[in-house]
Amino acid sequence: MASNIKKVGSNHWTAPAQYGYQPHFCVTDHGRKNYPLGAFVREEPLQPNNKIIGFELNEETKHLGEFFEQYSAGGHEQFLDMRVSSVNSRGKGVFLALFLGTIYLVCGILVRLNSKAFSDGDTGLFWLDWAVIGVLLGIALIDLFRPLATPVRFHKSNQEVYVWHKGVLYRIPWQECEISALIMQSNMGYGHLSDGYDLALWLNPKHAINKDLSGQKYCRLVLQNVGGKHSSIYGEWEYIRRYMTGEEPLWFELSQRPRVPRFKRKLLEGNIFLNICHYIFMIPFVLIVRPHLFSLWFNPLRHKWPEQVHKWSGERCNWL
Repeated sequence: MASNIKKVGSNHWTAPAQYGYQPHFCVTDHGRKNYPLGAFVREEPLQPNNKIIGFELNEETKHLGEFFEQYSAGGHEQFLDMRVSSVNSRGKGVFLALFLGTIYLVCGILVRLNSKAFSDGDTGLFWLDWAVIGVLLGIALIDLFRPLATPVRFHKSNQEVYVWHKGVLYRIPWQECEISALIMQSNMGYGHLSDGYDLALWLNPKHAINKDLSGQKYCRLVLQNVGGKHSSIYGEWEYIRRYMTGEEPLWFELSQRPRVPRFKRKLLEGNIFLNICHYIFMIPFVLIVRPHLFSLWFNPLRHKWPEQVHKWSGERCNWL
């Protein structure tokens, strides 16, 4: 499939406009110097430039509430937690296992129907079948049950950003926070059938608190990874920007518990049989359609914030 990203200059790329906004990407001198493989990173810097995304929105969407609903782990009096891509985009391993499993199943059925070796009716599973089942099951389980990362904490009162990533704690002043939109076709997992975009937070080694990372390159933390429609990553950025700068309109609510969608049990109260049937059919459905929610519900492996972050935040919260 042909890319919709066009090169319009020696170091200038554009993507199609969506909701009235057209992105412009380039390879920056700052990226060349500080990012891993920076000469190949095509980005549109968003922060610390405080870049305003001028979406054309209606009365229902101008508050950007959908981005709080989709990506936030919780809203608090002084800060906002936003989940990272490794939590929100889980399911690629599940989809891969289902895809490969379907191909293997169809091939297996065709072989059994057309092979004389199975003419006596012996259609049981062989060692190869069990091996394939084990590998595919392993791929899906690793995808679902690898440890859940802590969200990025945007502390409005302190005007700071807190990140706990790969054993390193970062404390970043908002005015020095570096966030970019990136063209990232190579890591999409869509078979290059659509253009890929990342919303990336660049972790400057000078902001590391618990380790000395002097001389190292920046680390890229992906907040969101999408294929096709870049409006999603720019919408999340605009939501974060408005929250940290206090700009309106913005929809926000204080969360009383972790923002993980739950089964609507009130509809089934008083009928144990219907509750059981609801769970039996809903869990496999969520596993296939929304695997990241399945992981948030059932994955016991969860990272927690270091103690310093609770002190900086003024509140103890390990919601994911």
